[in-house]
Amino acid sequence: MKKGKVLGKTHVAVAVMAAALVLAVWLNMKYAPPSTKYLGEASYVSNTTSSKDAVATAAKATEKKADYFTTTKKERAAARKEMRETIEETLKSAKLTEEDKKSALAKIELLTNRAESENNIETLLKAKGFEQAVAVINDSGISVVVQSDGLTSAQTLQIQDIVTTETNIKLSDIKIIPIK
Repeated sequence: MKKGKVLGKTHVAVAVMAAALVLAVWLNMKYAPPSTKYLGEASYVSNTTSSKDAVATAAKATEKKADYFTTTKKERAAARKEMRETIEETLKSAKLTEEDKKSALAKIELLTNRAESENNIETLLKAKGFEQAVAVINDSGISVVVQSDGLTSAQTLQIQDIVTTETNIKLSDIKIIPIK
């Protein structure tokens, strides 16, 4: 250090850094949420839930999954019933030509075949170990919703095999949707 200089560049730089650190700590304490006001403050967690509560919570989650599948199947059945009734009312009309009657009967047969295929797919998926499954066939293909935390490639192949065996739907038109 040179004689005659009381503060050098390094002393000034260290003093500025220390002042900046003090300012940062002060601002952090002033604007931090109350729960983290004191650095290093520990908070203790008490386990007040009983195992019955935990089981009830797990049961509710399972019920929600089951509710989805049950609700979807009920809604699908109601929609099909309404479509069938509409077609049957159309058939009762006296103004229909033979071609219109054949078309209406073909639609009823298509609905019946789809319902049967969906039911067969759902039954076979249950037999393969999928607890819940819903198959929905439409004009563009099929969507299969299964309860799963994640599907392995073997499970995906099983689902595709079941669908292609029960229907004439191409692999590219099969959508598999896992739900946790």
